[in-house]
Amino acid sequence: MNKQIFLLYITVFINILGFGMVFPLFPLFAETFKATALDIGLMAATFSLAQFLTSPILGRMSDRYGRKPIIVFSMIASSVSYIIAAFAPGLAVLYISRIIHGVASAGVFPIASAYIADVTSKEERAAYMGKIAGVFSLGFMFGPVIGGFLGSYGFSVTFIAAAVVSTFNLIFILTSLPEPVTQRAERLVLKEGLFNFKEVYHGLRGDFGILFFLLFSWAFYISNFQVAIPLYMQNVFSAGTVETGIFFSITGATATVAQWFLLPIVVRRVGELKTILLGIGLMIFGQLFATVWASYALFYLFFIISIIGSGLKRPTVNAVLSKATHTGQGATMGLAFSFESMGRVVGPLIAGFAITRFGLKFPFWATVAILIIGFILFYKFETKRSRK
Repeated sequence: MNKQIFLLYITVFINILGFGMVFPLFPLFAETFKATALDIGLMAATFSLAQFLTSPILGRMSDRYGRKPIIVFSMIASSVSYIIAAFAPGLAVLYISRIIHGVASAGVFPIASAYIADVTSKEERAAYMGKIAGVFSLGFMFGPVIGGFLGSYGFSVTFIAAAVVSTFNLIFILTSLPEPVTQRAERLVLKEGLFNFKEVYHGLRGDFGILFFLLFSWAFYISNFQVAIPLYMQNVFSAGTVETGIFFSITGATATVAQWFLLPIVVRRVGELKTILLGIGLMIFGQLFATVWASYALFYLFFIISIIGSGLKRPTVNAVLSKATHTGQGATMGLAFSFESMGRVVGPLIAGFAITRFGLKFPFWATVAILIIGFILFYKFETKRSRK
């Protein structure tokens, strides 16, 4: 494996390890400040809105000034956000923490994807995109169970530990991660997409529109269940922080296996476009049946099926998008991440509102509806393309 990519994988793993320690506990932590399900959804949406507004800006800055400085900035901002959350006296300060962390997160995964594009050929890219997504999931495998255990000693303990992890990662990046050798953009252009809405509109109408929508639907799915699952497990199965952490760790392990081992086999046998369709289908199936029965075992089983589908879908979409991009990988991946951020804005809002008005199962059904739309649109796209 390319040494640069290996070091990037370590960077991404440590970053997601810290994030994975805190995100399953956030809904439960917010409840200690008397937050409602809608409050929790709004807080998660605020995080994602910050990602949405800043990811294309950070992507362009990485095209102009390099990938490493943006990743360094992200680690500093992550540490600050964790410390603010650890000592938050109320919901208002938690909102500030989530905004800062949203900005920080916008400078990690899309920039890492652009980094991969810088140092790989188009033929290698699908495999490496899948592996970096697998590393992402590996962090979720260990992070939630560590966070759940630390959370039993107090939520602030977990946030302080996450800040320590981010600080360690900052030191590692500064001392070990090289800057990829690639052609820099001649100038930094921000005004045409400063708030990103015009660029998103054109992106959705352009050649990559269906791919951007698939990333939106994937993020809707992820953010919806990140808000809904801790509350669902607490109310239906009387699960605490440890049980919630274990659940997310198991889903992270499943995604890692799917992305590292299953994805290359499936892509090789059926191709990238059919892999995306298969992934969406498995996500729909798992989400549709996960909450039909009040059974812990079946809840796990169907969610594992949906996570396998997620592991097939998201990295393959990113690989197809990257291979179709000829210049400005940072800008393209930043825009792609903006669509994911939109999904993460809408998903928690719907989850919080739906739980309050319609009950704990409704967010999962809303996810199925969005995924079915994506399946139909992409199936039509793939059918039209194959006829040419």
